[in-house]
Amino acid sequence: MLLGLLLLSGCAGRGAVGPTPLRVDIAAIRQEGPQVVGQGTLRVRATAAGATGPLRYALLSQKAGLTMLEASGDQASWQWRPKMPGAYRLQVVAMDGEGRRTVSAWSALHHFAPALDDRTLVALLPPDNISGTSAPLADIHAALRRHLAAAGLRLLEAERLSAFMEKHRMRHTGGLDSDLARALRQETGAEAVFISALESWQERGEPRVAMLARLVLTTDLPEIVWMDSVGLAGNERPGLLGLGRVTRPTELLNKALTRLTGSLIRYKAGQHRSYRGPRQVAGRDYQAAEPPRQEPGADLLGADRRAVHAPRSSHRLSGFRADRPYSVAVVPFLNIEARTNAGQVMALHFVKELHRYENIRVIEPGVVRHTLLKYRMIMEAGPSLAVSDVLASDTILGADLILSGKVFDYQGETTTSKVDFSVQIFDGPQRRVVWNSRSYADGDERVYFFDMGRIASAHGLASRMAGRACEKFLQD
Repeated sequence: MLLGLLLLSGCAGRGAVGPTPLRVDIAAIRQEGPQVVGQGTLRVRATAAGATGPLRYALLSQKAGLTMLEASGDQASWQWRPKMPGAYRLQVVAMDGEGRRTVSAWSALHHFAPALDDRTLVALLPPDNISGTSAPLADIHAALRRHLAAAGLRLLEAERLSAFMEKHRMRHTGGLDSDLARALRQETGAEAVFISALESWQERGEPRVAMLARLVLTTDLPEIVWMDSVGLAGNERPGLLGLGRVTRPTELLNKALTRLTGSLIRYKAGQHRSYRGPRQVAGRDYQAAEPPRQEPGADLLGADRRAVHAPRSSHRLSGFRADRPYSVAVVPFLNIEARTNAGQVMALHFVKELHRYENIRVIEPGVVRHTLLKYRMIMEAGPSLAVSDVLASDTILGADLILSGKVFDYQGETTTSKVDFSVQIFDGPQRRVVWNSRSYADGDERVYFFDMGRIASAHGLASRMAGRACEKFLQD
């Protein structure tokens, strides 16, 4: 009898079945629209089997060997579109109620072309003068048009654009809202708008010029696809015996526009640099990806020059995950005894620096401005909870994060460049501050001899400082 029981128990042991392995697969990927940034999307659907309890999913994308989280939640389908051009693979991660985790195979490559090519019709808006001084805007506009045409852009006729602006009473040229974007596309056929802001202009003495520019698609929700800036001073690189000094403002302007359009040409060719988020996904863990390089890491004496432009103090809320995808609304900074329009200038620098990160979608400033005006939001002391609630509302703008700040000093026209500002980032849906920092520096810090390493313009200083603040926020 004992032998029989042992035999029965042995049979039972051999016949026992363990838990079904968890499995996830990409069931379908359907292309919608042309595979062009800002136009085409991929509809992705996943299926899972063997799960115990509720399932959670994550969609990952991979480009150039770097992996990034695109979306997560309990839904097994996504409508995905990349922010930057390139060749992408997709993968799905699934986790069940018992904490078991599995991944699908990588999909085939999906290529997305830049949003700009030789056929794209671009409307060139007149420059928005935020320099605080008078400037020959008509001449600057004409020079910009010549450079863009020479770069191969197909530009909307100036007369048609002027007629459109007059018809719609379009006075503000520093941004594009949804209504104007839709009307411009329908009435003129323009697929994108080139928006520029003149940050500084000086003709007397040492000439100076600084501009920030971006290319915005005229989609239902206008989308930034390229942004860059340039700031030059005539005495920036005088060279031996001052032979490199630029004394004519028109020469300096042409030099600046050549650099700016060169950046746009690189984007058009798919060579514009961006960053795959602050971290890359590697299996279960998130590993640090390559940080953006604003400048050489060390000067001639080995000192870390990047540290000069990093925030002097900062704090990020514990538990905040910077490697998630976010939409960000940047509002003009509050101007505290700084030069005219310094708040707008500083906000645009942060729009530019955040746009470099592929996990961050910066909402077009024209859309943010229109929303604030529509709901009569006045920020006399910086953004309030009411402002954040409006910008974060899913039925209005749907911003995940709202970035604002204060500018205490912004100078560099005639004296040593100095920039001093604070930043605050608000989690709109959670109604809490997730980051704050204070940055200040001057262009002569750690300059030892022959003015090597000197930053002559406030533009160059602000660009580096904004870049380092964004890097620290996203990588802390």
